[in-house]
This record gives sequence, structure tokens and C-alpha cells, in this order.
Amino acid sequence: MIVPNPAVLQQAVDRYLTLAADGDMAVAVPLQNAAYTLCVLTGTRTAEEAMAAVRLLHSPSPSRRPRTFADSPGETAPGERELVS
Repeated sequence: MIVPNPAVLQQAVDRYLTLAADGDMAVAVPLQNAAYTLCVLTGTRTAEEAMAAVRLLHSPSPSRRPRTFADSPGETAPGERELVS
């Protein structure tokens, strides 16, 4: 799994939470942009999933991190080759 730079991820989370707390319709587009950034950084589709992924990335237990293709033997994305060591 590609893990985002912790500083970049923290900035994105802070921006999203700040805009989400505002509640003003004037920040609707910047809030959507911040949510999109979080989704890209965490490989998720919604802001809620992104925030859950952030919590998992910051959890101390490796067993609580999300599963990835690398965790599932034999599964590769379409067009990708499985790496053999």
C-alpha cells in the first residue's frame, strides 16, 4: 500500500475539518475539493471513508490497517502483473 506523507495528510485533514466545521455554503466548493484531496491521498471514494482510513493509518496496530491488493495473494488490478520475488 502506498502511504501518503504524514505531513501532507495532516494538512489535508486539517483543511477538511476546518471547512466542514464552518457550515457556510460559501465553502461548499472548497470543502468538496478538500474531500477529494483526502480521497486521493487515502485511495477512498468518500470523505467518510477517507477519514476512517486516516484513523487506520494512525492506529498503532498493524492488524487494524485496511487490506490492499498486496495483502491478497493472487489478486492484481486489471493490466498489472504480479511481482515475483
